[in-house]
Amino acid sequence: MSPWTAASRGSAMGFDLLIFDFDGTLVDTRLDITNAVNDMLARFGKPLKGVEEVTSYVGDGIVKIVERSMGIAGADLDGAGAAGADIDEAVSAFRDSYARRLLENTVPYPGVRETLEGLDGKLKAVLTNKAFEYTKAISDGLGLTPHFAFILGGDSVKNRKPATEGVDLILTRTGIARSRTVMIGDGPNDVVTAKNAGIASIYVTYGFNPPSAVEPLEPDIVIDDPREILDMC
Repeated sequence: MSPWTAASRGSAMGFDLLIFDFDGTLVDTRLDITNAVNDMLARFGKPLKGVEEVTSYVGDGIVKIVERSMGIAGADLDGAGAAGADIDEAVSAFRDSYARRLLENTVPYPGVRETLEGLDGKLKAVLTNKAFEYTKAISDGLGLTPHFAFILGGDSVKNRKPATEGVDLILTRTGIARSRTVMIGDGPNDVVTAKNAGIASIYVTYGFNPPSAVEPLEPDIVIDDPREILDMC
């Protein structure tokens, strides 16, 4: 693990720009995503899946969630065969269901509202691989949007995380230095994105990905509660 921890570095960091992941970091979307996946699977006559399994498929966008849930490998989708037709229909089915379920069970994680309110003097952005339309609708519905200068989804840029395009765009628009910027997220993509972009990273342990999946990547800071961020700014 990196020697950077909330306890050892604390307020000395003084970040001016905080870039947050969305699912697993700000909001718990697991049940609504799982229910939408199961609606899709039922349509195709496939066995339903549990929350833990579906959660393990999240992080790389809708198509990957659908591929993994349907058990269709990306390599099987190159041609115009049945797999390709199935995945298009499955993606459409998932989108339709998830659009109806966005806010049935989804809530901010404990401490998120307090943290965002406490950071009102800082520039904040959302950078997620989730589709923008769903991210914005959830953020609006939960009253989180006013806290953010920018919200970028996986389809807001050509290359999603762990590519640095989203981070670079936010930095260009804000003019904030990389040394004063941090990426906050619960998954490997967030830590790798931060490293690729030359900014600091905070891994939150309460999200979708267990420490065993993220800590080997050596995030700069590890926290168990979003309110710990307040001591770093």
